[in-house]
Amino acid sequence: MKRILSILLAGAMALGLAACGGPSTPDRTAPAEETQTTPATDPGDTPSADSRALVVYFSATGNTREVAETLAELQGADLFEIVPAEPYTDEDLNYSDDNCRANREQNDDSARPAMASTLEGLDRYDVVYLGFPIWWGTLPKILCTFLETYDLSGKTVAPFCTSGGSGIGSAEEAIAQLAPGANLTQGLRTDPDSGAADLTQWLQDIGLES
Repeated sequence: MKRILSILLAGAMALGLAACGGPSTPDRTAPAEETQTTPATDPGDTPSADSRALVVYFSATGNTREVAETLAELQGADLFEIVPAEPYTDEDLNYSDDNCRANREQNDDSARPAMASTLEGLDRYDVVYLGFPIWWGTLPKILCTFLETYDLSGKTVAPFCTSGGSGIGSAEEAIAQLAPGANLTQGLRTDPDSGAADLTQWLQDIGLES
């Protein structure tokens, strides 16, 4: 009887978690979807000899990472992960808590979270694909850190994002302001399940298909 009650209780808890899995406000979907990052080996340290394209991305749970890796494979591009010096925890991304770290950062125009990763050899790339989750309808603030640290002037910058429902929103405007010398393409919102098809069509639309 105890075993049956335990199974029933576990099932009820799983259903409850599924029902509470996504927020009702579209601009605040990504932090519920994107949680803690596991820093990976930085592939930007060993660029391939013939690649002129680079996929730069920030990902928390791996959704954006998966799309970025698919894009790099499609384009024969190098990869560089933006790794936060202080990784985001579940508590940091608890959108229902007005005082959580992500809320504080996104509400602070001056917030620039530190990066643990360093990009070398940016000058050799002509095209930079910039990937990120949508947080509060725009870029996570660590993308602002990246864009203010590295000069993308003269480069083609193609932004792509993942989210629980929101589009790329004002992120394109933010990139244009932070990288005024870059040639910014139309952005893409996608997800790991439809990433390959969406990326293929997007690359055709912006004239960057291989």
